[in-house]
Amino acid sequence: MSRRPRVAAMLAVTLLLAACAGRPPKPPPAPTLPILGGAQCLADLEARGVAYRLAPVRASAGPCAVDTSVEVSRAAVAWNQPALMSCGLADRVDRFLAEAAEPLAIHYLGSAIRRLDHFGAYSCRRESGSSRWSEHAAGRAIDIRGFLLADGESVSVEHDWDSSGRKGAFLHALARRACDYFNAVLTPESDSDHWNHLHLDLGPYRLCQIGA
Repeated sequence: MSRRPRVAAMLAVTLLLAACAGRPPKPPPAPTLPILGGAQCLADLEARGVAYRLAPVRASAGPCAVDTSVEVSRAAVAWNQPALMSCGLADRVDRFLAEAAEPLAIHYLGSAIRRLDHFGAYSCRRESGSSRWSEHAAGRAIDIRGFLLADGESVSVEHDWDSSGRKGAFLHALARRACDYFNAVLTPESDSDHWNHLHLDLGPYRLCQIGA
């Protein structure tokens, strides 16, 4: 190969790499994982290193019964407080944090995630202003309010969702990816009830409200 074609080829590769560097990490295919439960789910949590303890919720609790309920204190990263939820939700949150949140934080914010900050998961209640039971009542939903990063910075849905900077870009990208892992993703774009958190659930309804 003459010098001119070789230089042209090297330039093309350089331009390609530069273009890729400015893009978010390529996401894996949207998961087709079933919602796990029972012994299989607990074994999966063990294999993935999720820190949890069994926290039974009585099956007789009616609409507030939880399938294979666990109290999680760490999944992929540390959590600000333990959360009671179904094992299936714990498994999905762990995968979401490891496969989506961590790479996006490094790309947009230049730092890994040290801690997930959430408001809670299981809550025996109906949806706001509705007679329908919330997915929180079955332990299938969690409300994420932000993150603490390894470099000491924090990201808050309340303060950063509407910002035009890198934190706002991270949160919007995170919400978009969440739609690949959860059946419903509600954000501050959804309604006034979600002004300060991202609601992620594994309920039967498909809803992805992330705004522009």
